[in-house]
Parts: sequence; C-alpha cells; structure tokens
Amino acid sequence: MAAANRDAFWAPSSKVNPDLARERESATFDVRELTHIIDGSPDRTKRRKELENLLYSEPVFRDVGRLSMERDEIYEQGVLKSIKLFEWSRKYKWDDDDFELASRLANHDISMSLQHAMFIPAIERLASDTQKAKWLPRALHYEMIGTYAQTELGHGTNLMELETTATFDPERNEFIMNSPTVTSMKWWPGALGKSSNTAIVLAQLIVKGKNHGLHPFLVPLRSMEDHTPLPGISVGDIGPKMALNCIDNGFLIMKNVRIPRENMFMKNAEVTRDGRFISRGVDKANYATMVLVRVKITRWAFESLSDGATTAVRYSVVRRQSSLKPGERELQVLDYQSQQYKVLPALAASYAFLMTNRSLHRLYDSVHADIMAGNTKLLAELHCQSSALKAYMSEVVVQLLELCRQACGGHGYLASSGIGLLCASSAPLVTVEGENSVLYQQAARYLMKQVAKAVVGDPVASGFQYLLTQSSSDRPDIRIQNLADCGNLDTLLQVYQRMAFSVVTGAARKLQMAIESGVEQHVAWNNNMVSLIQAARFYALHGIAKEAGYFLATPTLTPDQFELVRAAELQAMAKVRHDAVPLVDAFDLHDICLHSALGCYDGNVYERLYALAQTSSLNKTQVHPAYYKHIRGLVKDGQKQLRQQSKL
Repeated sequence: MAAANRDAFWAPSSKVNPDLARERESATFDVRELTHIIDGSPDRTKRRKELENLLYSEPVFRDVGRLSMERDEIYEQGVLKSIKLFEWSRKYKWDDDDFELASRLANHDISMSLQHAMFIPAIERLASDTQKAKWLPRALHYEMIGTYAQTELGHGTNLMELETTATFDPERNEFIMNSPTVTSMKWWPGALGKSSNTAIVLAQLIVKGKNHGLHPFLVPLRSMEDHTPLPGISVGDIGPKMALNCIDNGFLIMKNVRIPRENMFMKNAEVTRDGRFISRGVDKANYATMVLVRVKITRWAFESLSDGATTAVRYSVVRRQSSLKPGERELQVLDYQSQQYKVLPALAASYAFLMTNRSLHRLYDSVHADIMAGNTKLLAELHCQSSALKAYMSEVVVQLLELCRQACGGHGYLASSGIGLLCASSAPLVTVEGENSVLYQQAARYLMKQVAKAVVGDPVASGFQYLLTQSSSDRPDIRIQNLADCGNLDTLLQVYQRMAFSVVTGAARKLQMAIESGVEQHVAWNNNMVSLIQAARFYALHGIAKEAGYFLATPTLTPDQFELVRAAELQAMAKVRHDAVPLVDAFDLHDICLHSALGCYDGNVYERLYALAQTSSLNKTQVHPAYYKHIRGLVKDGQKQLRQQSKL
C-alpha cells in the first residue's frame, strides 16, 4: 500500500453502513453528553480532541503497516512514538493527565512507557528532597531514560524473597550491587532490554552483615555517551512475546556494580556514612509505586474492554447471518440472544470498570497523601482493594475479550480485526504486578482480619461495613418478588452484600475450625485456599446469573428469586441491545486508536478487510520466491511423474 493510501486508510468515510446509521438514529440518550461523563468533563473531551489532532497528524501514529512489521521494526516504531510524545510533553508542558491521554491515543504502543508510569513517579514518591532536586530534572528532560527493575527470573509476586543484593561498603561509601544467582537476575522490566540507561532496582539492603529488607536504588546501566552497558552490567531483551513487542522487556545481571551511597532512595530510610541504618517509619511507602501500577491496570482493563466491546458491537450490527424464516432477509447477528449474551456483558463491564477505576484512583490519591504525611492507617485497605480489583478486573477482561473475539466469527481471528491483539496484549495483566491467585490471597488475609474485628465488635474498615449489617439477627429479607424489584439498585447491592457476607464468614469459619483442630495456620490457609480466594472476588444481574451457585448455595436467594433475576437479566439485555451502538459510540474512539477493520465508525467492514489484506508482505509480488525455491520443483516433479505414467 502506497504511503499516501496508508495515511488516508483510517480517514472516516462519508459512506456509513446503513445498519449502523439506523442504530445511531434511534438512540434514547444524548451520546455526546455521555462522552463528556466518560472523559470527565466537556473540557476533557475538548482536550482529548486537541491531542487526537496533534498525534494523528504524525504518520508514525497512523501507519497501518505495523501488522506486517518484523520485531525490530515494531520496537523502532515504538521508540519513535515514545520520543515524539516526550518531545511534545516538554514542548507543550503536558501534565500527567495529558501524557496518560496521549499514551492511550497511541494505543499504549510505545516502547518507553515506564518513564512516566513508574520511573518518574517512583522518584517523586521515594526520593528525598535533595535526591529529587538532582534526579527529577534529568528524568523530566529525558537525559535519564529509566525503568523499574523489581521482578526477577525466579521471583515476582513474592517480593520478600527477591535475591538481588545491595551491600554497603563503608570504606568507599558505596553500595555493591549483585545478582548472586541465575534466578536473581532482573527479568521482565519494560524498556530495560535496549532503551533505558538507568534503573530503579529493588534489592535486599545488607549493612554490616544484617539484612534490612528491600529498598530501592538508582543504578546507572549504560553510558550516557554511546549507550553501551557499564562495567559489571549485563543487560538485554528477553525475546518475543505474545504481544506488546514494541516494548523491550529485559534482563539485568549485576556483578559487583558500585554505586554511591547517595543512590539509595532516602525518603523513607537511609544508611549513614558510618554505616547506621535509619528508618523513618514509613517504609511501606516503598510499595506505593507498585500499588499505583495496580490502580493503573484497572484503567488499562477498562480501555482494552471498551475497545473490544466497540469492535464486537459494531461488527455484530453490520454482520448479517441466516434468517428465522426462509426467504426473509438475514438477521443482524446482534439480534440473536446468544450473540447478545457474548457481547453485551463486555459493554456493561466496560462502564462498570470505568467507574470502579475512578473510585479506586480517588482512594489511592487520598491514601497516598496520608502516607506521605506519615500516616499509613488506610494503606492496608488500599492494598486489599487494589489487589482484589486488579486481579478480578484483569481476569474478567481476558475472559470477555475472548468472547468478543468469538462473537466476531472467523474474521475475529484476523490481526486486522484488532480483537486478537487485544486478547494477547491483555493476557499479561493477569500476572503483571502480582499473579492473581496470590493477590486474591493477600486480599483474603485482610478480609479475615476484618471478620475477626466484626466478631469481637471492633470497628471495621469503611469498605467492609456489610460484615456488621449483614450479621445482625434482625436484618431484613431480600425483597425480590417481581421483575421490577430486580431493577432496584439498593436491592441488588443488598443481594451482593448478603452473598459476600456468607462467603467471607464461611471461609473464616473453615479456617478457624482447621486451626482449632490443631492444624498449623499456614497449612490450614493452604487447605482452604479456594474458599479464601473466592472470598476475595467481587461480583448487577449478569454477575448473579453467572455465579448462580454462590447466590443459591448461601442463604441469599431462593430458587424462585433467582429465576426472577435471570428473567430480569434477559429483559435488561434486550433494552441494552437497542442502545448498544450509541453506548459504544459514547466511548468516542478514533479509528486509529481502535485500529480495527471490524470496528471502524463507518462500518465499511468488508472493504477495509480487503484493503488491509493488500498490505500483507506476502502480497508484495504476484509470485513469491518460495515458489522458485520449493513449490516449482514439487509441481515439475509431479508433471514428470504423470507424463511417465501416461506412457505406460
């Protein structure tokens, strides 16, 4: 495809698929008003449009050729996008919200995203005032391109067992950084392989033979002159991945790498010149960066799911398949109830995830301000909620995106559909920044503590008041007597609270009984892990129907009430189907950002599929070189054998 055609490929067409146009004309709400709510305000919508115009004026952000790129090309394009965003950020004085929005518009298809996602935030949160004065200007002006090196080859979620060491040498006033075993090498940090020249390294602090636990250190990796690795540093890329190959996830091995004592982050703890370790009592703030990334993951889950829902809904309206009566026009596949059950839960979850992320981010901002002031009282609750929501939302987004892909039929398997890439790029969310089953357990431990408090009458955290209200002997019965009751949000909330109370307290009872019988606590925990993980999960109508067993097995819903809920779910689904296209249109995703032939705004699906097929590298020539190398010989040999047989 010629460059001019590539540039124009995602331009909106004046010809809009009539089925899509009809769906939009029948919207029951103001789509633009909903877009303002999704963006946060009309001003934020205006700002997003301004950034769209800026980004998509650059060929690197709109080229469709990436579907046929090799790994080196994908990485290089990711670097170019990163640098362009960095330049604009500095030129136009973007704030964090602007940069996050620009990254979203670039589909997060940038190589050095950790510079703003983790590296700079970590300096802001973990460095002393003196260190910030020294390091922040270098990071903000991109002299230091950084990464956050925490995960190791042998350990990820279990941070306490990380093996990298930082040993203080009082004679030279330095730390000696080492990767003592093969499993201790840093493994997975984004932008580590080829891009970064600096890393924030999490290591076990050793002073006078005593281990003071994990602490962050600023470690130079590469020469500022020619980018070659510094002495003692072995660093490289870990290889191709299922997706996100624009990012050079890397490995790092350190052998007796010396850094100044001042390179230990000293806001929360420090080692003095004479070798004394001083803690300032807020060491838990060292985990603030990791918690922040978990909060961000809930945002990324929303973005991926809204992309997938938009593509699946629009395609399901354009695609027609079979008819209910012979001779009638084929139906839009979204009119089939089975298709609605695949696609509409993803649409509903997208909106739920958006609001959940906003609530969680507000909690994080509030708690982080307290932590920086030395108050860690609410950190445990934040840790519980961020762990459980990161685990749950990443788990659900992977499941729902796969259903969206299946809902697009065979075309969903094409890279040009965009759905497959979404599935692959979202899959890591289940394990990044904490493997989900482990995060559920961490949340479950906090829940068990809240149950213990409720039992003895102590105050429980604000998010767990249901443990007190649901335990009351005079709690009201759940009023679900007709379909209208199923639409009452207060009633549905009570249903969830009743179920959660039963599951959480049931898990607590099992654990306590095991301990009282003489089983060691860690063994009892492991033996009841499935119940504990379930207690940590979060579950409206589709959730109740999907998890029917938990609502029926606990004293929450009767079978008759459950049947009313299921009927209400199907009724609600039919209503949502009517507004499905306007609801995804409200996300206001630019076609370049969505990058899907099936989900484009104009609905010209088949024309775009064919046009994208022409960009395949296999179509550069009419006859591929493989014919001359291999296929021709096979054909000619077959012809020869046939001639010989015909002579017999």
